[in-house]
Amino acid sequence: MLTREVELLRASLAVCRFLLVERDLANLLQGICDRLVGGGVNRSAWIVLLDEEMGGVITAEAGLGERFDIIRDQLQKRVLPRCGELALASRDGAVLCEEEICREQGILEQGACGQVLAAAVRCRPGLHGFLVVEPGVDLESESLESDLLTRLAGSIAHALRRLFQAEEARHREDELRRVEERFELALHASQAGLWDWNIRTGEMYTSPDRREFLDYRDGNGAGEIGKLGRKIHPEDRPRVLQVLNDHLAGRTEEYRIEYRIREEDGSWSWYLDRGRVVERDERNMPVRMTGTHQNITRQKQQAEALEAVRRQLHEAVNHERTFLQTVIDGATDPIMAIDLDYRILLMNATASRLMDVDPGTIGDQGSPCYRLFHGRDTPCDDPRYPCPVQQVMQSGERVSLVHNPYHGNRINNTFEIEVSPLRNKDGELYGIIEVARDITDRLRIEQELRESQSRLYRLAHHDPLTGLPNRLLFRDRLERAIAKARRNGNRLAILFLDLDRFKTINDTLGHDVGDELLIEVSRRLQEQCRQSDTVARLGGDEFVFILDDINGSPGAAVVARKIMHSLTRPMRIKGHEIKVSTSIGIAIFPDDSDDIDGVIKCADTALYQAKDSGRSTYRFYRNDMELKGRRLGLQKEQLRTALERRQFLVCYQPQFETASSRLVGLEALLRWNHPEQGMLGPDRFLTLAEESGVIVDIGRWVLEEVCRQQVQWQQEGLAVVPVAVNISAQQLADRNFLSLISGCISSSGLAPELLEIELSEATVMEEADRNLAELERIARLGIRLSVDDFGTGRFSLAILQKLPLARLKIDTSFTARIISDRNMAMLVDVIIVLAHSLGLTVLAEGVEKREQLEFLRRYHCDQVQGYLLSRPLEREQVAGLLTPEK
Repeated sequence: MLTREVELLRASLAVCRFLLVERDLANLLQGICDRLVGGGVNRSAWIVLLDEEMGGVITAEAGLGERFDIIRDQLQKRVLPRCGELALASRDGAVLCEEEICREQGILEQGACGQVLAAAVRCRPGLHGFLVVEPGVDLESESLESDLLTRLAGSIAHALRRLFQAEEARHREDELRRVEERFELALHASQAGLWDWNIRTGEMYTSPDRREFLDYRDGNGAGEIGKLGRKIHPEDRPRVLQVLNDHLAGRTEEYRIEYRIREEDGSWSWYLDRGRVVERDERNMPVRMTGTHQNITRQKQQAEALEAVRRQLHEAVNHERTFLQTVIDGATDPIMAIDLDYRILLMNATASRLMDVDPGTIGDQGSPCYRLFHGRDTPCDDPRYPCPVQQVMQSGERVSLVHNPYHGNRINNTFEIEVSPLRNKDGELYGIIEVARDITDRLRIEQELRESQSRLYRLAHHDPLTGLPNRLLFRDRLERAIAKARRNGNRLAILFLDLDRFKTINDTLGHDVGDELLIEVSRRLQEQCRQSDTVARLGGDEFVFILDDINGSPGAAVVARKIMHSLTRPMRIKGHEIKVSTSIGIAIFPDDSDDIDGVIKCADTALYQAKDSGRSTYRFYRNDMELKGRRLGLQKEQLRTALERRQFLVCYQPQFETASSRLVGLEALLRWNHPEQGMLGPDRFLTLAEESGVIVDIGRWVLEEVCRQQVQWQQEGLAVVPVAVNISAQQLADRNFLSLISGCISSSGLAPELLEIELSEATVMEEADRNLAELERIARLGIRLSVDDFGTGRFSLAILQKLPLARLKIDTSFTARIISDRNMAMLVDVIIVLAHSLGLTVLAEGVEKREQLEFLRRYHCDQVQGYLLSRPLEREQVAGLLTPEK
C-alpha cells in the first residue's frame, strides 16, 4: 500500500509540474491523463470539460481504448456518465462510483472489477467538467487517493483559469494592435493628423508629420498665433482665430474650419481642422482640446473640378431642355414629365395653358403636382382617377388612364392619359412622362356610333312604326321557341292575323290614320301577350303571335278570342271613331308541322280560310285547307295575269233622258273574260282585287280604255255621249289619281266633259274633307262628278252642298220599291226635289218595269237606266246607238 501511495504522490507531482509549464489546452489535458496512467499507477484516466456558452465538449483520455468511443457518443447526445454527474453534484470533493454503475455505462471493461474515482473541475461560470481515474483496486471513500484527486482537480481548474486568462489577454492585445493599425492606416489614407492640446501649459501632442502645421496654437493663451501659424493665408487667419475663440468660449458645439497654409514651395494647400474641448475646469474654462488636422487640397481641387463639370452639364442640360421644350411645345396634346417626388420636371405649352400654371413654378424645387394642380397636401387618392405616378410605381409598366376632369382643371372634358416610365441608364425608375389627349369628342362619337348601331339593330329587327319585332326577329324567336319545344316535348301555337278591310280604311281616311290605327292595334295585341310569348308585325296589317308552351288548340282558341274581343272595341283616331275586326289563322307545332317553314305556311293557310269564311273569325289549320288556299292564291295571281294579257273588257250600259228616251250617257261596266270560267261580272272579282291591291292597276286600265274608245268613236264620225266610270275608295286615295285622270285626257285628246267620275256615297263620306279637296281639283279639269247609290249611306247635306257634283244616282234598291212601297215613293220624290234644289241632275238606276218609268216621269226624274231600256252593251253594239256627228 505504501508503494501505491508513493506512486500516486509522484504522479500528482508530475501533473502539477506539467501544469506550470504547458500553455496549450489540448496538450495540457492530454498530458494530465498520460501522467495519471504512466507507470501503471492507474488503469485509465479521462477528463471532460463542458462549455455551456459555446455548447461544446472538450475531452482527453488515457487507457480507455474503445470504451472512450462509448463515452464520447453519450456526450454528443448530451448524456453525462453517472460518475461525472455525481462529481459535479458533490461539494465534498472526489466521489467513489461503485462497480455496478460504471459497468452499466461501459466505463469498466467486461470482466474487470473495481471502482472509479471522479472529481469536479470548476474553472469558471459556464465552463466546468470532471476528472475520472480507474485505480484498478478497491478503494475506501476516505482514502488518500480521494483526497489527492480532489486537490489535483483544484490545481487543474486553477491552471485552466490561468491559461484562459492569458489567452484572453493575448486576444485583447492583438485586437488593440489591429485597431491601432487600422486607425493609423485610416489617418494616413485621409492625410489627417491627430492633435491633443493642453491649453493651460500650451503643450501640444501631434502626429509627427503634422507638428509644424499645428503650431499656431502654440501661443500662451487663447486667441494668439504661434510663430509658424503665420503660414496661414492672411485672408483666412482672422476667421480661424474667430472660430477657435468661439469654441473655446463655449459658443459652438464643435470647432471646424477650412483654411489655406503656405507650403515650402510657396504654393497654398487647403486644410480642415476639426476638434472640440474635452475638459473644462470648475470655472468652465477650457483645459484640454483634441481634434484632427487634414490636408483637403485634393478634395478641394476635385470639388472645383466637379463644380466646373456641373456647370458645363447644367449648361448642356439647359440647352437640351430648351431644345426638348421647343419640341414638346409644338405638340397640341398636353405633355408633362413628373419625378417620383411628384415634382414636375417638364411641361409643354399646351399643358401650361390647360392647367393655368406658370412654367417658372415647375422643376426640381417646385411644388409637387398634387399641390400645384389640386391644392392638396398629400398625393391624390381618389380611386376614380388613379394617380399616374403611383400607377407606374406599382406596376413599373406603361399604363393608360382616363380622367375627367384632367388634373383638376375646370374644363369638364374627358382625357385619355398614356403614362410611360422614365428610367436612367441603369434601368432604375426615376419618374414618368404622360401624354394626355382630349377624347371627349371621340367618346361622344363612339357613343353615337353605339347608339346608331343599337338603332340599326332595332330597325333591322323591329318594325319602325309599332316597335314590334319584325319578320326577321319573329323568325329568330320562332326558331328558338321550336328548339325549346323540341327539348321539353311541349306544343306551341302560331297565330297569323290581319285586319279586315284595313286597306279600305287606309285608302279612304289616309295613311296617317292607318298608321295610328296600326299603333293602337299593336298596343292592344301586346296586352294579350304573356311575357314568354311574342307578337310581331310582318308588314301592312299582318301580325303574328308565338304562344310558347300552350296546351294545344284549346289554349290557342282562348287567346284568339281575347284578341278578337280586344280589337272590336271602337278606336278613336284623329277625330274618327273606327271599328275593326280581325281574321286569325292558327297552326300548332308539332301537330300541324314539325319545322319552322311548315308551321308558318299552315298558319298562313288557316288565315286565308278564316277570311274566306266571312271574316272576324279564327280558323285552325286542317289538311284540306291546302287545296282551297292554293286556289285563293291562284285567283289573286290570275287577276294580275288577266290584266297583263288584256282579258278584261269594258261594257257600256246606256242612260236615257226620262221624258224623251233620248240617249244621254253611258256607264262603263267591267267584265273578265276568264279563259276557263267564261265571262265574269264585277261581283266575282272586285272584292278580291281590292284586297290584293290590283284594283288600282285595273282602274287605271279602265280609264285609259274608256278615253281611248270614245276618241275612236269620234274618229269613226259618231256623236259620243259622256261615259261614267265608277271609282273605288282606294283609287281616290291614291296620290297619283289626279295626275292619272289628267294624263288619260291629255294623252287621248278626249274632251274632259265627256268623262264622268262616279263615286259611292260611302267613298265620299270617308275622310270627307280630304276627298272634297281632291274632287274639286278633278272638277277644275272639266270632268263631271256624280254620286252613285245615293240614299244608302249617311250622306250629309252640308257635304252635299260643298261637293262639285253634276248628278245624283238613285240606288236600284229604291227604284225597285217605288211602286209597291208608298214610303219609298215619297222618299224618292224628296230626293228628286232635293237634287233639283241643288241644281243637280237625277238618274234612277235599275228601271226594269214600265210602271217604274211612268212614276219617274211623273215625278220629273231627269234620267234613267236599266234593263227595261237596255242591257249592258259591248263597244260594237254601242256604236249602233250613237248617231252620226252633225
